[in-house]
Amino acid sequence: MSVSSTAETGTTSDVQAQLAVDHLRVDSLHVDTDIVDEVTFELHAGEILGVVGESGSGKTTVAMALLGVARTGAVIAAGSIKIVDREILGVDETEKRALRGRVISFVPQDPSTALSPAMRIGEQISEIVAAHFPDATDTGAQVENALRAAQLPPTGEFIRRYPHELRGGQQQRVTIAMALVCRPDVIVMDEPTTGLDVTTQSKLLVEIRELARTSRTAIVYVSHNLGVIRNLADHVAVMYAGRIVESGRVDALFVRPLHPYTRRLLEAIPRIDGNTPRGLSGVAVEPWNRPIGCPFAPRCEFRIEVCDAAPPLEHRDASTVRCWRVDEVAAIAASQPRPRPATAETAAAVGTQAEALLDIRSLVASYPARASKIRSSSAVVVSDVHLQVSAGACLGILGESGSGKTTLLRCIAGMHPPIAGELLLDGAPLAGNPKDRTRAQRRSIQLVPQNPDGSLNPKHTVGQIIGRPLQQFFGLQGAAQRDRVLELLDQVRLRPSALPRLPRELSGGEKQRVAIARALASEPMLLLCDEITSALDVVVQAGILELLQELQQRLGMTTVFVSHDLAVIRSIGTNIAVMRDGRILETQPADLLFARPNDDYTRELIDAVPMLQEFDYPGYEFTSLAKN
Repeated sequence: MSVSSTAETGTTSDVQAQLAVDHLRVDSLHVDTDIVDEVTFELHAGEILGVVGESGSGKTTVAMALLGVARTGAVIAAGSIKIVDREILGVDETEKRALRGRVISFVPQDPSTALSPAMRIGEQISEIVAAHFPDATDTGAQVENALRAAQLPPTGEFIRRYPHELRGGQQQRVTIAMALVCRPDVIVMDEPTTGLDVTTQSKLLVEIRELARTSRTAIVYVSHNLGVIRNLADHVAVMYAGRIVESGRVDALFVRPLHPYTRRLLEAIPRIDGNTPRGLSGVAVEPWNRPIGCPFAPRCEFRIEVCDAAPPLEHRDASTVRCWRVDEVAAIAASQPRPRPATAETAAAVGTQAEALLDIRSLVASYPARASKIRSSSAVVVSDVHLQVSAGACLGILGESGSGKTTLLRCIAGMHPPIAGELLLDGAPLAGNPKDRTRAQRRSIQLVPQNPDGSLNPKHTVGQIIGRPLQQFFGLQGAAQRDRVLELLDQVRLRPSALPRLPRELSGGEKQRVAIARALASEPMLLLCDEITSALDVVVQAGILELLQELQQRLGMTTVFVSHDLAVIRSIGTNIAVMRDGRILETQPADLLFARPNDDYTRELIDAVPMLQEFDYPGYEFTSLAKN
């Protein structure tokens, strides 16, 4: 399977690939099976390959293998990885370390794994330059250029900061600067913009695109955000169950996807035109549960008897695909009409509001100033906020990093006492300090944080983590507790096999789903969601959004949903509030806000969203061929 431009566009075949991967296989050391296999592609100088798929599909395993690294419990068993005709596999660890950073670099999804808490930012970036270019005399200039490319201020004050003094999005951009500083031949990026707001993401994607073109750097970009991939990548490889099931040029794949799984990924994408993301039943196949035939067959509505055998690799123009029914599926999809997006005119009229479950009045919150400043001073991060959330509704709050969104949620949850203002829950005063809240109020408000690593006890199993609130609030123990935990796991699309696992044994998306299940265990009246889908692939994200909407309708649960992803906010929010510099700029019903925003800043946010509308494939139903 190839995604190289030489193979697909008919250019001269003697052009040397900057990155060539041939039949890469990574095996499990614990189970007699492979984790990924048959991974083959070429990437030329200046090209970007987007790798997409659900959590557990093998994306990060492939990304790590490109650096000659296998996760704990795995081993690179076969294949070849060449960078400018230099073999990466088979060389000793000393040589691999010399290649990493200078020839190939890596940007991780979680910046905490790459940043030393004991070193200043400038020192960490300079250290990389010194390791590969010990005689360099312009290290300071290289550090500043890398920071600029990552959309960070190259000032002395910023360079002297420690990682804990930065926001999550800033930490991620520092890791990108570390990857850029030596201008390597290949950069592997694993969800590098997941934690960034839409405007910062938009600027950074331009820099990544420009870096690839001007520096002739080949980039492998792993992401679950297909909007980003559509606007950034030249080629796309779609992974499922450790295999590339479809690959091709990005414009072809988004206009005419060939594999049923690719189509379902595209249907799951939330868009700001008002579409309803469509989830996918079942869960992704794990390596040890992979069927003999087509790995997607157990979840595919086009499945027939022949799918019990492994499908061959088919070539269709510039694309490759593994599906027995590719021509039939494509024909059905092309014959269906395009769905009409929702508009302000077609939106339901907003009449009388239900009684407010949450009432925020003149709320002000601050953080102490830095130690170097006057002790009595403080920085106000939430200023004079007035909001009401009706029972059973979902208030979406959007804004850039540092706008005060998370601090506002923490005030509601009782994790950050405000310095002024008033909070009411169901008409009753809600104390700023959680110790002064009633037991019922503490159970009724649950917060799902953005970073599950900071909220899940690393020594507790998934069953213990979800079971604790069940015991604390409802007294469930033993078999009754286990049965309820299994129900919650099923709601967030996790297998029962997750029950005895520790957080370190889960992927980023799986850990976030555990955090959501734990919050739902308390059966809250008010669920506070802080960027809870930012680490999830589009299929799981669509399932979580469907779940939250179902809970709103079935249980009357009220939600405050913070996100920098405008498409997610658009798909779930009843009303949307736009925050900037701690203030609410405007609040409108979702359809009206996206159709006719009142504030210029809101228009800027909407304009920065990676757009998919112009590339939409026709809508369709999956039942037409299912039993033929």
